[in-house]
Amino acid sequence: MIGYLGPEGSFTHQALSVYLEKVKKKEEILSFQTISQVIDSVNSGKVQMGIVPVENSIEGSVGETLDQLIRASQKVTINHEVVIPIEHCLITRIKNLNDVKKVIAHTQALSQCQNYLKRFLPDAELEPTTSNSLAVKIVSESNNGFAAIGPKMAAEIYKVPVFEAGINDEKENFTRFVLIGTETMPPSGKDKTTIAFGVPYDKPGTLVGVLNSFAAEKVNLSRIESRPSRKALGEYIFYVDLEAHREDQALKRALSEVAHEFSFYRWLGSYPRWSSKNQE
Repeated sequence: MIGYLGPEGSFTHQALSVYLEKVKKKEEILSFQTISQVIDSVNSGKVQMGIVPVENSIEGSVGETLDQLIRASQKVTINHEVVIPIEHCLITRIKNLNDVKKVIAHTQALSQCQNYLKRFLPDAELEPTTSNSLAVKIVSESNNGFAAIGPKMAAEIYKVPVFEAGINDEKENFTRFVLIGTETMPPSGKDKTTIAFGVPYDKPGTLVGVLNSFAAEKVNLSRIESRPSRKALGEYIFYVDLEAHREDQALKRALSEVAHEFSFYRWLGSYPRWSSKNQE
C-alpha cells in the first residue's frame, strides 16, 4: 500500500498515478491529510511506501517534508523521485467570473496565480486551505459562489467544470515528489543521493571544505538547501542532492574525506534520477 498527500485528486495523487503508470504496477493507495502523516505511516509500517512533495521550481523546497524526513527513523529513505508539470485551473460551476465571491486554494496556488486573480477576480475573497484538491471538493459541495484553484484530475473526480486551465503566472512550473520506503535501491547508472548534514557553526570554512570535497571528486551537486537545526540560533542542517549513488567510489571518497567535519550526518536515500524520457 502507498500513502499519499491527499485528498483524492491532489497533485501528489497525480504524481503517484504517473509513477504507477511508468512502473506498470497496480497498488492500493491511501490518502492522508498531511505530509507528516504520510511519513509517520511509512515509519510505523502502516503503509509500505509514501509519496510527498519535496521541491517546486517556483516556490522552492517543501520544508515540512525535509524536516519530517530527518525526524523519521533511519530505515525510512527516498526510493524514487517523480517530477510533473503543474498546471493550475480555475474550477467552478459559475458561468460568469463577476459572480465568484470566493476563491479557495492552497497558499502556494494562490501565490502562483496572483496575476490572474488580480486581473480577473480582483474583488473575490481568497481563502487558503490545506490542499487544492480539498478546495475543489469544497466547491463541489457548495452553491455559494465559490471557485477553486486545482488540477484537472480533481475537477474530474469531483465533477466540477474547469472554467479556465493554465492560469498559473509561470508556465514552466514543475514539482518534484519523492517516494519514501524502507528499501535500499541498487545503482541504476543514473542515480541521485540525498544527504543531510550539519557542521559546527563556530568553525569558519567547514561548509566550503565539504563542498570542495565533492567538487574535487567531480560529484555534481544538483541542490543544496539549509534548514534551522532547531537547537541553536545560527545552527543549520544542510540538505544536498548529489548526482551519484552511495555505492559510487567517488562519492565514498568525498564523504570519507569530510566525515570528521560533520556535527550531524544522515543518508536520506540513493535512487534513480527522473528525466524527461521518463515522462514520455
